[in-house]
Order: sequence, then C-alpha cells, then structure tokens
Amino acid sequence: MIQLLLNILLCLFIYMAVFIVYYALCVFMSSKSRRFVMKQKFQQSSLPNNIVLVIYARNDESTIVPLLESLNKQNYPKENYQTHIILDNCTDNSSNILEFVGGAKIWRVGEDSPVGKDEAVSWLLERLLSFQNIDAFVFLSADRYVDENFLLSINSALYDEKIIVGATEYAVKTKTVKNYVQAAYSIYMNRIFNTARSLLGLATVIDSDIFVIKQEVLEKIKCVDFQDTNSDLKYTTLLVRNNFIPKYYPTVRTFTSISNYKDKKPSVSFKLGLFWHCLKLIPKSNIRFVEFIVNNLAPNFWFLLLIYTILFIFTYNYYFVIDFWAIVTCGILTALVFVASFFTAKIHKKSVPYVLLYPFYSLVMLVLNIPVVRMVTNRVLKKNKKEGSFEMSTVPVQVTDGRNNLQCKLDLVSENGLVKAVFRFKKKKYSSSSHIRMLDAIKDISDKLTEHGFRLKICQSCGYFNLNLDGSTNMVKGFCNRLVVQKMSEEPMDTILWNACPYYLPQEVNKVIDINTFRDNS
Repeated sequence: MIQLLLNILLCLFIYMAVFIVYYALCVFMSSKSRRFVMKQKFQQSSLPNNIVLVIYARNDESTIVPLLESLNKQNYPKENYQTHIILDNCTDNSSNILEFVGGAKIWRVGEDSPVGKDEAVSWLLERLLSFQNIDAFVFLSADRYVDENFLLSINSALYDEKIIVGATEYAVKTKTVKNYVQAAYSIYMNRIFNTARSLLGLATVIDSDIFVIKQEVLEKIKCVDFQDTNSDLKYTTLLVRNNFIPKYYPTVRTFTSISNYKDKKPSVSFKLGLFWHCLKLIPKSNIRFVEFIVNNLAPNFWFLLLIYTILFIFTYNYYFVIDFWAIVTCGILTALVFVASFFTAKIHKKSVPYVLLYPFYSLVMLVLNIPVVRMVTNRVLKKNKKEGSFEMSTVPVQVTDGRNNLQCKLDLVSENGLVKAVFRFKKKKYSSSSHIRMLDAIKDISDKLTEHGFRLKICQSCGYFNLNLDGSTNMVKGFCNRLVVQKMSEEPMDTILWNACPYYLPQEVNKVIDINTFRDNS
C-alpha cells in the first residue's frame, strides 16, 4: 500500500515537472512572436487565393451589417473572394438590410425554428464544395468585426499553412471586473500558449468563430463539426490524426464585444473520454498527434497547486525519492516563469491584476456549474425574469370587414426585452406571440384578423406605407407616400406602424409603392 502511494506521488511529480518545462518553453517561444509579422510582410506579394467566406448569423442585425460592409472594402482583389451569409431563423431585419448593402449571397434556413450552426454550415458546404477554383474557406461568426486587411492576412498565412485559427480580441465597453478578467485572460492565453504552440509547429484547438481551412483538406476530411466547444476539440483531434495541423495566427485578427465572450474549455469528462478513446491510437500515430492528446490533460491552476501542495507537505515530513528542496526549486522556477511570461507576452501592467484574478473567477464558474447550484441559480433567474420590466401602451384602431368600420383597441406590450400586441374588441381578445420586434407582433395580429375576414386599418397594412430601415431592433418607424403619389409633395411624411388616417389604402390595391419610383416619374 505504501509503495503504491509512493508510485502515485512519483507520477504526480513527473506530471508536474513535464508541465513546468512545457510552460517555460511556451514562455520562451512567445518572445519570438514577431516572426508572424515578418512572415506576413514578406508574403504579402504572394498570389491571391480564391476564398469563400461563410458567415453564420442568428439575429445579429447590429453586427452583421458592419461586418459585411467591412468585407466589401477589403484590400484584396474582389474577383478572388465571395461572401455567403446563412440566416438561421432570423426574426430581426437582417435579411432586408443585407440585401440593401449587397456584396453577399444570402441563404435562409430554419423557417420554423433554428437548425443550429453545425447543421446550417454543413448544409451550405454540400453546395459550395462542388464549386470550381476555390482554394480556401473562411468560417466567421456574425458577431465579429474585421479590418480592411483581414483577407490579406489570411492569404499570407495560407502560403505556409492549410488550417488557420484566427485571433479574437475583445472590446470592453461595460467596465466590470468580470469583463476585464475575461479579456485579460484571453490575451494571455493567445500570446503565451497559442502563439508558442504555433511557432513550435504544434496544433491549436480550432475556434469555429474564426477558422480557415483549405478546400483540399475539406475534400479529404469531408465534414465540419461546429456544434459546441467539445466538438471543436473533437474536430481538431480528427484533423491532427490525419496530419493536418491547425495553426494559430495572431495576424488574422477579429474583434468583438466582451459580451460575446465564450469559455473555449471543453469539459473535463469529455477530455478524459477523448484521451481514453485515442489512447490505443497513440502507438500508430505521428508525434504531433501524441503531443496534442497528452496536452489535453494539462493541469489548470488549482489542480497544479493541489499537486504541488501534496508533494510539498509529503516531502517535508517523509523521506521520498524526490528531495524536498527539489520540490521547492520547482515552485520557485514556476513563479519566475510566470513573472517572465508577462514580459514576453507584453501584457499591459493594468491587465496583470486581472490575469491573477482569473483562477478565482474560474473557481466561481466551476461552483456555479455544479448541477445542484446550477438548478437553484436557474430558478432564481426565472423568478427575477417573471418580476422583470413591464410596459404597455394602448392605441385606438379600426378594423373593417369591407363594409363597416369597428372601433377597437390595440395594446402594445413590452416585457423582459420581448414585445407582443393584444387586439381588443368588446369582450373579444387576440394576442400575438412574443417577438423581438413590434413589427412582427402587429403582423401576427393582422394575420389572425384576416383569417376571420377583418382588416386592421393602420399604417403597417396600408398601401401607402414604406418601412424605415433605420437599423433599430423594433422597427416601428416608416413613411407615408400618399402626398408623393398624388404629387402634392416631394417628400413622404414620417409615421409609425399603428397610426391611422381616413386615406387608408389596402395593400392588395397597391402592393408596392416605392418613393424612388414616383420621384423618377415626376
């Protein structure tokens, strides 16, 4: 029994020592990050690859439009790239605005409910892989921003690599400790571990939000797997197993809000299960696959501290094959390497405290994810949601059956970030489903009334009305073109969805009244 304990302690020491050496090597290599900049500088003149961008969006109206605009302004030959945007059951105004901006092929999926990123991207790839003269695919999340040299950076990286993992930089607008901790930790991991691993020729776990892969690789692998963080790790394992090594490139930069921060750490149980599954493959695999599988078992701060504390106490009190002072030396070396990492990674001094706070943040998140704690937390959140904000306004409206007009009321309700409309006539009431936009809520009511042979006489259903695409979430503003049509004015009048007037014109009589058409004819 004692011998078994000693053997376990020896294995723990070897495990800790190997990680310390690996950590020190990463810190040393991270000091050579300038190689990426020099490589991009010398390879900018390389021939442009034919690139296809695939962007997945799910109600990302506020970010997808600026993203498309920046992609349309790239310092890259327009004939060498094309943009495809997947709108997955989008209920915002993304589709209309994107078509107005132009420069991309829009694909709509999930008519009744979202199909999910993995299924949507896989569906589109089946159609795009047959295209000729494609060199690489770029998968990008719709919540990202890029600069005008984004594709140029990708093209330079593709000169040497077949699979590229881009960098995510977070903008902190809401100044909270949590946001600063997340942003600082992301910078630290990218500049120390991901940069060093790339320089050492080792694989980086893919990030499906900014991922580049050559078509020749996709044709051999024949799939993508973008379901979640665990899937990213599993897909990376498949790539490395086939000797395709994803490399992190800090020069391929994307930007997003810290509110979109995602913890890219797979679950411990998933990593252990993957390791166990791949263990039998190790003897027949390349060295980088073996390193990648073993590296998945790298300890976090608290596990490393626990191992060190056990070895420290045991060697201090009992005789062990490893001397007590060797354990002390390991601790001192680890502390020195940690301090050196801030200099080699060029971490700003204001960010250092937040990096130091990350272990405590991770511990809190670990506790919150314990099933019992998570269940209690969800109940509290649901209770708070029920007691959340509630606003309602009532407007008088008319409905018609084609012969008579009936005076009714329309309640416009906003509750917990969602809106709905409630139509009331005497004791009868029709309520819409909850929507993100009042535009959709009122349309829901209009459709229900139409089923019963009635028409809601408001601006939204009037033939003179045009929606104002102002980029807002609710989309309640518009223009009345009646005076322009009758050539009584050159400018349409401002109005809102639920306004009404005596000049109502059913949309079936004049389905499309385009203000620009009347200006051209005048």
